[in-house]
Amino acid sequence: MHFLLNLVQWVFALAAIIPFATFFILYYVLNRFMEDKKKAKTLTIDITTLLLVFVVSAMFNTIIRPGMSFLWIILFAFLVAFGLAGGMQTRNQGKVDLQRTFRIIWRIGFLVLSLLYIILLLIGIGQYFFRV
Repeated sequence: MHFLLNLVQWVFALAAIIPFATFFILYYVLNRFMEDKKKAKTLTIDITTLLLVFVVSAMFNTIIRPGMSFLWIILFAFLVAFGLAGGMQTRNQGKVDLQRTFRIIWRIGFLVLSLLYIILLLIGIGQYFFRV
């Protein structure tokens, strides 16, 4: 059991180093073995989003050093966005499609977290090279 836990930690750490490389490798592997190519792409985005939640949180905590974990802020932002999107669906359609709302927020989260990853990466590189 200890070996399995170490293996999972090692794979997660390796994937977290460069999430975009992980995205392309995962996309290639899933696209190769799955019949439905669109499903392979969406599954790749879903897995990468989950990875980006933890990576962006860790990068933010390392660079900014806030008083609380950034993971909670990301999860809170997802919940607020889900509530706003659900309210907007209720106003427009009279009911909420939870699966569709979750999928929309998760895809937007992928874009926002990717952008945050790039920004935090550039800030981290800048801090490393211009350290006083």
